[in-house]
Amino acid sequence: MYDNPQTGVYQFASMDFGAAAGATTHTICGPAGKKGVLKDIGVALTEATIFASTLGIVQVGLSTNLDAYGQLNIATASAAQSVFNSSDDTDAVIAADIPADTVLTVTLTEGTGAGLTGIGAPVVVIDWY
Repeated sequence: MYDNPQTGVYQFASMDFGAAAGATTHTICGPAGKKGVLKDIGVALTEATIFASTLGIVQVGLSTNLDAYGQLNIATASAAQSVFNSSDDTDAVIAADIPADTVLTVTLTEGTGAGLTGIGAPVVVIDWY
């Protein structure tokens, strides 16, 4: 069963992590009856990041606990045309195991401060068993 996972790659529309438009949320519903393992959280950056007070973040969790499974803190000064993911933020995956039939909430939140930049397409990778 664990030898042949069904890998879900969930890519979301580009997000301006330097804008002040407020958090954006998405949901992921895995295959019925399948447990999941959170493999990666990332952002394909098309614009370099500059954050002042707080970083841009991508959270994977529940509607009642937004970072139950992961939180990617996008570093300031990440280059354009690069991917920032859980290999860069090594504690991004908080709890990899996702119970069967869990509806996940993916929350995208901009950084704060002055002179912010950072546009990228968030992606979440989950293996389903």
